[in-house]
Amino acid sequence: MRLKRLFQNRNTKAYLMELVIVILGISIAYQVNNYKERIVNNRLEQNALLNLQKEIQINIDEFESLAAYREGITQETTNFQKALQQDAISKDTAQKYLFKLVRTSTPDLQHQATTSYLASNYGTTNISLKNELLALQTYLQELTAISEAYNKLKAEDFVKYLRDEVDFSNTVIVSMNKINSLEFRNIIWNQLGYEVELNRLYKLSEEQLLKVEQSIELLLANE
Repeated sequence: MRLKRLFQNRNTKAYLMELVIVILGISIAYQVNNYKERIVNNRLEQNALLNLQKEIQINIDEFESLAAYREGITQETTNFQKALQQDAISKDTAQKYLFKLVRTSTPDLQHQATTSYLASNYGTTNISLKNELLALQTYLQELTAISEAYNKLKAEDFVKYLRDEVDFSNTVIVSMNKINSLEFRNIIWNQLGYEVELNRLYKLSEEQLLKVEQSIELLLANE
């Protein structure tokens, strides 16, 4: 009887030992697998951040390339609006401003890397960057919408209104009747309002782009 119990005890101990070894093996394998997954995910996230960094820099460059245009078109619109406040302006004065105001520009902005990053799970660990990107998206979407609306307004209210009295293809003013009208003065006043709003959005968007760029640089430095 004692031998039987001893044998049973030995079998139980061996079984428990084997069970512990199996559990320990599974636990180690699980930890190793998690470690490998973390390495892969970290590499994927780093690549996503690098792509995002490139996209942000492209958009910053786009804003910088439009800076001179933005300053120039706003100043020309302001000067023309002030000139039109007189009773009647000369053809030379109209010639000085009119054809410069025909120019339009909508920023050519990249969105793919930002959209991809926000759709990923990386935002759960980098909440601050995700929030900054969401704010940036809001600014850029509003900027693009206002730019497109402004370009449409120029085509319909500015060019279309003057098409019977101004030869835009040859930059020749045929008649000054509509240019010196109250309606045209209001058109330019409205365009100036758009310019002011666009400048505000350009400033906010560029500041946010720089802020996002700094956040990305910090995250990459800590990788």
